[in-house]
Amino acid sequence: MPASYYDSEGNHIKECTKCKLVQPVEEYYRHTPTGSTDGLVQRCRHCVLAKFRDENARRNKKRKQRTHKLTKHQVAWIKEQKDVLSIRETARQFAKKFWAIKVNPSTVQRIFSGKIHAEGKDEETISVYDMLDAASQFSGSAEDYLDSTDIKKVKL
Repeated sequence: MPASYYDSEGNHIKECTKCKLVQPVEEYYRHTPTGSTDGLVQRCRHCVLAKFRDENARRNKKRKQRTHKLTKHQVAWIKEQKDVLSIRETARQFAKKFWAIKVNPSTVQRIFSGKIHAEGKDEETISVYDMLDAASQFSGSAEDYLDSTDIKKVKL
């Protein structure tokens, strides 16, 4: 860890451990006295801020990638808008009505076309978790229950 020092001209300077630039100590944040010998952070302000910007961008990207499961009420509302609003306008109005989550226009389009959240699919498919729960309550062996279940109807 490079400590701050005075150069030949009498300037109080320090070398950044990240960018290796020698800068005046005003370009470094203060640190707790027990953390360093000179009382300054090891990285310059520019490198510290760049690190926080990168971490925030990564966190925001992950936050945007999270998906929310739509409730039956929300899907029904989207389906009601099929002939009333355009796909993009439905997505905008959805974000205003259900302010906690947003829906992509592509998701709205897939709901309109019946590729997802179709009425007939839910009754004929069974969730893996429901199947495992039913297998635990089955009086015979779990293998017999799994063999009797149609694999094509299992929803992953």
